[in-house]
Amino acid sequence: MISYDVICFLNENDILEHIEYCNFNSNYDDVSIWNKYIGKDINSFLNINLSKNSGYANWNGTVLRFTKVRNVMGSGFVLYITKGVDDSKIFMEALDCISEGIQVFDQNGYLLFCNRFSEKIEKTNRTNIIGKHLLDIYDLKKEYSTILNTIKSKKPVINRCDHFKNKNGEVITTMNSGYPLFVEDKLIGAVGLVQDTLVSEQYQEKSAIFEKFLSGDKGDKLKNKKKNYYGFKYHHFNDLIGEDEGFKEAVHLAQNISKRDCSILIYGETGTGKELFAQSIHSDSLRKNNEFIAINCAAIPENLIESILFGTEKGSFTGSVDRIGLFEQAEGGTLFLDEINSMNIYMQSKLLRVLQENKFRRVGGLKDIECDVRIISSTNEEPIYCIENNKIRKDVYYRISTVTINIPPLRARRRDIPILVQCFIERLSRIYSMQVKGVSSEVINIFKEYNWPGNVRELTHVIEHCFNTMTDDIIQVNHLPKFLKDDENASEKENLDSKLLKDLMEESEKDIIRNALKRCNNNVTRAAEELGVMRQSLQYRIKKYKL
Repeated sequence: MISYDVICFLNENDILEHIEYCNFNSNYDDVSIWNKYIGKDINSFLNINLSKNSGYANWNGTVLRFTKVRNVMGSGFVLYITKGVDDSKIFMEALDCISEGIQVFDQNGYLLFCNRFSEKIEKTNRTNIIGKHLLDIYDLKKEYSTILNTIKSKKPVINRCDHFKNKNGEVITTMNSGYPLFVEDKLIGAVGLVQDTLVSEQYQEKSAIFEKFLSGDKGDKLKNKKKNYYGFKYHHFNDLIGEDEGFKEAVHLAQNISKRDCSILIYGETGTGKELFAQSIHSDSLRKNNEFIAINCAAIPENLIESILFGTEKGSFTGSVDRIGLFEQAEGGTLFLDEINSMNIYMQSKLLRVLQENKFRRVGGLKDIECDVRIISSTNEEPIYCIENNKIRKDVYYRISTVTINIPPLRARRRDIPILVQCFIERLSRIYSMQVKGVSSEVINIFKEYNWPGNVRELTHVIEHCFNTMTDDIIQVNHLPKFLKDDENASEKENLDSKLLKDLMEESEKDIIRNALKRCNNNVTRAAEELGVMRQSLQYRIKKYKL
């Protein structure tokens, strides 16, 4: 960055003929850089508009200010060039525009900068406090300081509410967050974000304006803006991370059918990412500019799910009001029925009419309402098992499963564990403002040996647990939850025993089916009759075991 004035002598053809330096504090390297331009067209190295007699130019990203005059001592003209602006002043002016208190301290707790809103919140004048230690500015004890705790722990301190006095004796009530500042892994200070009731009120007002914008309908212009909004709101296929063949096969199938508007059933154990798949399909579909509405059928009481799905008419029951349901909210978009195997059979029969006729009635309503909604469903149990045990009606199953996507559990895609771990570390590092580099090989080995009954969701929670227990930049065994790091832990042994039993049962089932098919000359119908199971159930297991 230039810290000196330069005088450039140009001929009539804008060729640089001579340079003089007015500030001899510049070092030799700076001078030599400018000397090499002699004999060249000034526009070849300086972004400048010579049609003007004064203005701004750009040299290698540095803003310069120039004045052009005729050369009274000869032909051509002279450019007087000096540094245009101080970058730090630009940054400080920008921070003064933010309606939230911002304070920057060095690593020893001395105030380097605070913006105008910080002055307003804390009723002080920054010219009187910049350069002072935090404890000289505020009347509080060291252990209660958000910033000093942030510097000491080198970790963020988030949303801490404080009562304190300034040096004028005035009581201030704020909510503070402190974040450590690092340069090349070295702590150089901390930044504090300060909010008071005025800031909270402003956020509420802004939130109300934004909600009004999202819920309003002001013609095509607003709809176009909503398109951009939905593009960022939901997950996409590039969020589905993994190299396992079974997982990639599931992703490939989902991508192939995303634009075909058929009904989809997603099967996967708890925590495998079923809603992630559903959102990705929606984001890649022709309905991507409309809503994606999700409902967990297992979390809604049976007496409420009908009104939640279809809405209510005023007067249909005591206290009822006109209220739209999820089908109307998802109009033109996608409705995701998570864990549909938990929906009661009676409700499934009502759902069947909507799937067949694309119309429904609100609870207590007298007229049919047309609907254009794509249905994506999910189950955390095998679909055939759900049918055999009366958890999903057979006719409903055929309506919701034009295509079925099977997401493999994490224990079946162990090669993806290091990839997922690194992805979660990068994401949580941004959230926690930490610089975690990775995990030890011992931790990876433990992860690969563990059975992961909670799948990817459980892995995420384990990594987040480590972020809250670690003090260095590598996740070690001692940072893990107890059930993972203790080899003698009873629950871990139970998981391993369960896995062994499950494997034995699957091997036995596989041998029985193989022998039955051999006896029946691979006639699936006869083999199903001999084994006493439905033909669809046997076909599912043949595919599962690749017989």
